[in-house]
Amino acid sequence: MSVLPRRSPRAMPGGGCLAAGLFILLGCSRPAVVRPSLLLVTIDTLRADHLGCYGYRRPTSPRIDRLAAEGALFTRVTTSLPRTTPSVASILTGRYPKGHGARGLFYSLSRANLTLAEVMKEAGYDTAAVVSNLFLRPGQGFEQGFDYYDDPAARFDGDSAAAITTTALRWLRGRDRGRPYFLWVHYLDPHWTYQPDPPFDRAYDPGFHEPFTLYDDLAAGRLTKGQVIFRDVLSDRQVEHVVALYDGEIAQVDAALAPLLDEVEGAGAGPVLIVLTSDHGESLGEHGYHFAHGEYLYEEGLHVPLLMAMSGTIPAGLRVEALAQNIDIAPTILGLLGIDRLQSVDGRPLLLPGGRRKAGGGASVEPAPGRSVVFAESDFQLIHAENRRFYIPGPAGKWSSASDGRYKVIQIPRHGDELIEFYDLASDPGETRDLERTGIERGARDRLLREVRKFVDYDAGRAPGLDEIDPEQRQRLKSLGYIN
Repeated sequence: MSVLPRRSPRAMPGGGCLAAGLFILLGCSRPAVVRPSLLLVTIDTLRADHLGCYGYRRPTSPRIDRLAAEGALFTRVTTSLPRTTPSVASILTGRYPKGHGARGLFYSLSRANLTLAEVMKEAGYDTAAVVSNLFLRPGQGFEQGFDYYDDPAARFDGDSAAAITTTALRWLRGRDRGRPYFLWVHYLDPHWTYQPDPPFDRAYDPGFHEPFTLYDDLAAGRLTKGQVIFRDVLSDRQVEHVVALYDGEIAQVDAALAPLLDEVEGAGAGPVLIVLTSDHGESLGEHGYHFAHGEYLYEEGLHVPLLMAMSGTIPAGLRVEALAQNIDIAPTILGLLGIDRLQSVDGRPLLLPGGRRKAGGGASVEPAPGRSVVFAESDFQLIHAENRRFYIPGPAGKWSSASDGRYKVIQIPRHGDELIEFYDLASDPGETRDLERTGIERGARDRLLREVRKFVDYDAGRAPGLDEIDPEQRQRLKSLGYIN
């Protein structure tokens, strides 16, 4: 647990009811109004397209699907950098990594940033975080603004969804109910390794009976994780089985999350805004990239789910097709809660007042105009030696991408030149046909490449290296698949 001093948020210039582009849904002139509480759920390494509400064929997410039906589902949300540290920092600050400064896995979130928790604490909220991730541990900066911060080392190594829910419910039931709350929970289970408990371990591949020694081979040093990621060492049937295990992890989190969602949506719980998203996706063999994330910028690693539900305000069954990024989550939350303070941000609200009242008396919302371009950059740390597509070490070697929703450009630095990949996501959502040398839609390609070059920078500062990490943390990094 971490107890932090109060800190006054910095207001944007031109405050009042509509500061920094954030709207006040409940009205500035009603100081007696009790604002809704907030439950923010982040699920590590969760691909949007492996949830039922996004059209997945397997029933991995019945409770999450129900939440999607109760509110808004955003179909085209992109993470800014597919690693936990930078992405969670973007969710909590509304800023791109080059703005908040946490540019890679080993970085921390500087106290120069103003976080969502700090803003909400200043607004009178009880704030608590119950999380599970080595890179979110106390001292990394993510505890800023939380009265209660729970991320014990015992939860770093394996599945902990049930423990997260138990701790979160204990905090909810023991708090003073006279004030609204902000509760953030972060579930780790879908992250490598995929070893769900029964019955989820066999739920999606009950007919698999082949010898399966992958995890034993890794533990014994007969394989490295880099070989698994980049050298296609598993048969197609074994890959199918590992994907089924990944799906089992998602189902395990869904089942563990259900009691928490039921509690905050229960009778007498009061108005609650529920937001569910992920830090990044996961490649499951696409582009020759197996069971990993962070180094490449294809859609399987970038596309994340985003659901928002708030009874009486967000219409049930709303689907938002607008282009969005994870930097937009914090501004949207604060707008929905009627809070108009946040440090200068890159994000913008995704929902705006709809100008009409719902039958129950609450204000309605409607989708805001989407972004014209979304950006992403790769990590440049902990690159496995087996990665043949990492041409330049350090920040100068990171990939960058820009997409307008239809077309997408990826810039890959190399010594002496650069590789450019260009895709039509409408006709080729799996990014299997690189159009770079075809001349097709050259105008769209050149426009997006200009956007990439305006966005990219290579000044990532200094981050700790592996030689500065203690042996215990090195072992945990190995178990999570980050190092060989």
